Amino acid sequence: MTKEMNQSVLNIYTENSIGHIKKSVLNTLKNADLLGVDDKLTVLGEVYAISMMSLAKQCSELSLEYETINISYEGRPEKALLEYYKSLGYIGSSSEGSGILTVLKAFMLDKLAQHNFINNREDACTRYLEAQFTILKQKKGEIISSILSVSKPRYLSNFQEIISQPFIAGEYPELSLEFANAMYDAININIYIALANKFAEDPYRYRSGWPDLTLIKGNEVQFIEVKTSDKLHESQLVTIPVMRKILPFTFRVCKVTRNQNN
Repeated sequence: MTKEMNQSVLNIYTENSIGHIKKSVLNTLKNADLLGVDDKLTVLGEVYAISMMSLAKQCSELSLEYETINISYEGRPEKALLEYYKSLGYIGSSSEGSGILTVLKAFMLDKLAQHNFINNREDACTRYLEAQFTILKQKKGEIISSILSVSKPRYLSNFQEIISQPFIAGEYPELSLEFANAMYDAININIYIALANKFAEDPYRYRSGWPDLTLIKGNEVQFIEVKTSDKLHESQLVTIPVMRKILPFTFRVCKVTRNQNN
């Protein structure tokens, strides 16, 4: 995309008009599926426009809370911010969507294992949920509806089985039974069903773009995207607005700055 095309997308977004934009540019935007036949930006076009804005402006456009936290840390800012919130009494994970998607997998594990294409329960534990939903597309209704019949002890047992797999333990060491228990108590089962149905609509699209942190304290749940200098990525601009409609909790962006005094 040329600078002129980018500016044209921004102008259409802010002015809701194609006035003074060259016909050749409009045709290019339509061919790129950024502009519809009605001369309005498509969803992809709106996402593209917001992707070019500053972080603060992105948050404003998405009605996301935005704050700056100054902390002393070494290593990854996501882990540092998680430790900060743990000191405030939160339980959480800094593994983006892997936390909540593992919770979903634990609810559905018995059905995922029953229909596993190589008849292997361990494979159902370790294979990414987006891949399993894609492979078992014809069974997704049965798999998702099974969530209703899973007791808390069975769910926790399934979660423990998943995180005990060497691959999962190595990739996501923060996932714990404490996290699973807190997520079960904080989020209504019908919300998990709605979330699973939405995720199953386009698993490879919605596997990414989740906020870095998932935090729980009692019935309070927060999803926090951690930033230092970059902006929201296109996957985040797609996934966050969609999932916010299903998950009635706080979604926000936290810009972390390093405290140089400690």
